[in-house]
Formats: sequence, structure tokens, C-alpha cells
Amino acid sequence: MYNSLTRENPSLNIEKDKSLFNILRGFEEFILNKEGLIISSNLEVVNITGYEEWEVIGNHIALFYSLEDRQLEKPEAELTLAAARGQLVLSDWRVKKRNARFWAKMKITRLQDDNGIHTGFRVVLKDTTHKALYNHRVKRIKDEYLNLFNNAYTGIFKFRMKDLRILLLNEKAVDILGRDESADIGFQDLFVEADRCAVLCQTLYDQEKVENFEFEISNTGRDEKWVSISCRYFAEQGFVEGILIDVTESKRQVTELQKLNHELDQFIYHASHDLRSPLTTILGLVNLIHLDEPSPLIKNYTQLINERVHHLDGLLKDLVAITYNNKTKPSAESIHIETEVRTLLKEFHHQYNQVHPYLEVTGDAVFTTDVVRFRTILRNIISNALKYHNPQANPPFVKIKIAADVQNMLLTVEDNGLGIDQEYLDQIFGMFFRATIQAKGTGLGLFITKAMVDKLGGKIRVKSQIKIGTTFYVELPCLMC
Repeated sequence: MYNSLTRENPSLNIEKDKSLFNILRGFEEFILNKEGLIISSNLEVVNITGYEEWEVIGNHIALFYSLEDRQLEKPEAELTLAAARGQLVLSDWRVKKRNARFWAKMKITRLQDDNGIHTGFRVVLKDTTHKALYNHRVKRIKDEYLNLFNNAYTGIFKFRMKDLRILLLNEKAVDILGRDESADIGFQDLFVEADRCAVLCQTLYDQEKVENFEFEISNTGRDEKWVSISCRYFAEQGFVEGILIDVTESKRQVTELQKLNHELDQFIYHASHDLRSPLTTILGLVNLIHLDEPSPLIKNYTQLINERVHHLDGLLKDLVAITYNNKTKPSAESIHIETEVRTLLKEFHHQYNQVHPYLEVTGDAVFTTDVVRFRTILRNIISNALKYHNPQANPPFVKIKIAADVQNMLLTVEDNGLGIDQEYLDQIFGMFFRATIQAKGTGLGLFITKAMVDKLGGKIRVKSQIKIGTTFYVELPCLMC
């Protein structure tokens, strides 16, 4: 296909020219005659293509081209173009010895004598495979990032901190905000309330990050629009990057749920009060029947009625307590701790006189808390300890310990009662939960207790063993301290 020359060609009379520059840079250099045949190289000191010098001398430069390129006569075309232009720089696939492909940067320079007559070419080859692969990976990563950036389900933004100028918005952010960075607006222009922007910026200055920060955006439409943003301030670079989501619909749903919950609380509260009135009447009638010394059968029936009415009355009281806790904010009031506990124990004395109560109060005698909630918490925990005492214990007891200071109170109620199975301990604060079918009560007592402890910003935990006993721990912070 290509004519070969002998290793030495006297007719050309061209001395090998090894460029010191190309040697130092690690480039292969070839001197060609006008037909493109190699007559000189620097392969003795630089070797990229894997050939020895004697293997390439006399061969056409097409030796380094693929079969497909040679069939398309690409080597000749590029030499012709270089001869016309004076120099041609290319980046393309080339072939090493044993057909190993590499990405090469090739520079073909037209050589001429002192009279300007074309005498041949200088070809310099540089293996840039690693750089090409690196650039390819960088481009692929960049393309993937841009694809994720523009097709993300959340809005992505970037703004300059010193003047709040928006630098970047992805397509989702543009859709949410109804404007893009080309609008030449500041981030502060998005806020309906300028104070919210000031709060955001101050938080970023102080903490360098913000999570789930909600604000209403200025919207060209009539309906209000809310967004939530999470972002980080890169102080050294001077910009803020983050994500934003449209929370308008979720805020509308929350508002609607709050309204429905309020209406439901109102209904339960009023219905519970209204239902308790006829129950009181029923209890009064039952007591009148007992005054007439009824027969044993009638007495048994009225006793059953009395128990069920008391159960229903307890359920209504619990429902009132739940609605009270939901809709009423804690009210701070000073209480005398020991007086509160002893008053409650007197109420239970006749019902559970076989259980021995122990009371120990240490620290401050007076504590500031919500009186109604504190009494409910205390009543529910102590009544549970009394209700589920172990008759076989010698003797059954309830130990109440309260340690208080100006900031916190720790209430501990310990008993040696029936205990609670370990598998139920994480469920006892659930609504209507009963550990056994024999359990008395409404199943709401501990649910209400936990809800009220949470409302006061406290903590409650329990440990228990079957036939050993149960201990409740309640930690309450001082209100208004």
C-alpha cells in the first residue's frame, strides 16, 4: 500500500534531527519526506508508540493510524492540509505497536529549505490518553450533575451574601419562585416580610446553616405561597447554597387540621359535660333504690348499673382532661408539694386502706408548675399503684418520693404490686391500652399522664417486673423559672 524506503536513503540526504525540546517533554518526533515516509525519529530516547527506530524508518506515517483511517486515506489528507497551511494540530485516536489505541495530540509542521521549497514534515506525537479520559470523566460528572441539578424534585438556589444577589436557580426553583436569576433581583425581594429575611441572614452569620426555615414569598398571583429552605453559608467564598420546597399545600392542610382538631375538642368538651348530667341523675336514682332495701336480685342489678355508670363517668372525665390538655396552655402557680400529695392520699384512704403509703419530700417544699396538670399526673400514677397492688405482698406499699429545687422536680412512685410484663412497657402510654382484659379503668389514664408531662416539657419513664413491682419516674421543669 505504501512504498518502503531503506533505512538509509542517500538521495534525500537529510540528517536526523532530534529536537531537544521534544525529548525533554517526552514527545515522539518524526521527520518525514514530502511523501510522508519517516526518515528520522527520536525513538532512541523517547518511546510512546512501542516501536524501535529501525522499525519505523522508511514506513509511512500512516503506521500510527488505524486501518479504518488508512482506508479513508486520512493520513494523506492531513499531510496535504498541513502542507497547505504550514501547520496542523490534531487530537484523535492513533495506534501503537500491536494495535494498542491511544488518544494522541499530533502536530504536523511543513518543512522547507532556505528557498522556501517544501522538503518534508516534522510530526510530533504526544500521548494524552490519561488527560482525555480525565476530561471525559469530568465532562460526564458535570453532565450528570447538571442533569440532577435541573431535574431535581426540589429547588436549588445560590446567592451572594454581601448583597443577597441571586446567582443560580435550577428549573424547579424557577417554577416555585416564578422568576429566575436573570431577573436581576435580590434574595430579599422574595420575602413578603422583610424581617424574616433579616432573621435568616442573622442565623446564617451566627450558625452558618439553616434548616426548614419557612417564609411567605412575594407572589405575582393572588394566592399566598410559602416555601421552606435549608441552606449553608460558605463564609470564605461569600455565598449561600441550599434547597427550597413549596410548602403552601402542606401549610394549608395543617391549618385545616388545626381547625378541625379545635372543633373536635370543642365538641368532645361540651358533649362530655352534657353527658355527665344524666349520669348524675342515674346515680341518684340508684341510690334511692338502695334506700328502700331492695331484694338481692334488684340490689345486684343496681350495683352493676352503678359500676357501669361510674366507668362511663370516668371515661367522660378523661375525655375532658384530654381536651383540656390540648387546648389550654400551661399556667404557672406555686404549690406546696407535701400538702398536694397528702390531700390526694386522703381521697384514696378508704378505698385502699390495706396499702401502706410512704411519702418523702426533699429539697424545696414549694414548686412552680401547672396545678391542674400536676394533680392529674399525680392522681393517675398513684391510683394505678393502688389499683394494681399485690394482696399477697407483706405488706403492700406505695412509696412516693419527691425531690425539688428551683429548677426541676423528680417524682418517683414505687410499688410492690402485680407489675407489668416487659413486652407491654413500650405500649402503656398508648390510648385505650390495657395490659390484661381484667384491667379496670378506661385505658386513658397513662395516656393523659404522658400527654400532660409532655405539655409541661417534662419526661416520664417506667421500669417494672411481674410480681415484683413498678416504678414511675417523672421529671418536671419549673415553670417561670
